[in-house]
Parts: sequence; C-alpha cells; structure tokens
Amino acid sequence: MNVIELDFTGIKSLWELHEYLKEAFDLPDYYGHNMDALWDCLHCLFEEPTTIVLKKLSKIPKELKEAVATMLEVFADLEREDEEVTVRIETADDARINLSDFML
Repeated sequence: MNVIELDFTGIKSLWELHEYLKEAFDLPDYYGHNMDALWDCLHCLFEEPTTIVLKKLSKIPKELKEAVATMLEVFADLEREDEEVTVRIETADDARINLSDFML
C-alpha cells in the first residue's frame, strides 16, 4: 500500500499550494494550477491502494479558505470515485479521522 503524506505547513499562497500538490503527486508539467486540473490529474493516477494523509490543514492561511474547501471536495470525490484511494485528515493531536467527518 502507498501512503502519501501532505503537510501543509509553510503554504502561504494559492500558487504555493498548487506547486506543492504538483510536486507531491508528481503531476505533469502541463498541470493547470487549479482544482479542476487537480481532479483531472488525480482521478486516474492511482493503480494500487493508496492512502492520502492531509496534515496541518490549519496552517494554510484563512485567505485560502475557499481553495482549501474546494481541495477537500476534490479529495472527497477522489475517495468516493476511486476504490484504490483512502483520504485521511490528521488533526493537531495526531488523531486520524475520515475526510467525510471533517467536512460535516
């Protein structure tokens, strides 16, 4: 099983968020730096069971709240559409919860 841990510490702008995601998932150079492009690249990326762990989401500036909400929707859709993918959010106390629990 693959585990991809995304630690959002240090993300200060939307551009940095997309650059981080591009690097973390090894997305192609033509990645469009928007959430639709993220979905387009991720929805067919995983060929083996993969857990994506989202860490320190609270470190992302509040100005990016809308982008973070959309990103979480992308990850929720990915988990729902791709049986190979599980997405978890790690909280500050290191407890792991389901993505759907976080979004409620």
